[in-house]
Amino acid sequence: MSHEIKLRVRFCEVDLYRVVWHGHYISWFEEARNELASLFGLGPEELREMNLMAPVVDLHCKFKLPAAFNDEVVIQTTMQRSETAKLMFLYKVIRDGEVLAEGGTTHVLTDLQGTMLYQVPPEVKKRLEEMMAYLGI
Repeated sequence: MSHEIKLRVRFCEVDLYRVVWHGHYISWFEEARNELASLFGLGPEELREMNLMAPVVDLHCKFKLPAAFNDEVVIQTTMQRSETAKLMFLYKVIRDGEVLAEGGTTHVLTDLQGTMLYQVPPEVKKRLEEMMAYLGI
C-alpha cells in the first residue's frame, strides 16, 4: 500500500520542451513525503521539536514518460524497512494509470548538530512503526 497525493501540473513547472522540468519531480517527492510523515508526527517541524533532523543522503529518479501542463498526477509514497537509523522512501508519479517516474530518497537521522544517530529514538521508532502499519509494511 502507499500514501497518495494529487497534484495538477502548473504552468511554471513546464520547461521549453513543454513538459515538466525534471527537478520538479524531486519537489513533488518532498511534498508527498512530508505529508505522509506529518500524519505520524515525523514531519520536519516535529523532528526538530525532538532535536532531530533527517537530511537526504541519497536520491534517485527514473523518468519514463513526461507530464505536461495541467495534467493531474498522483504521487504514491511508501517506505522500505531499515535496521539502521535511516528512512527510505519510495515514490511513483502516475497519470491515468501510467507510471511517469519512479524514485527514492534515503534520509539519515541526526541530532541538530548533524551527528548521525546509530539507533532510532524510542518515540521516533513508535511513530515509524505506526507509519509502517498504515502502509502495510
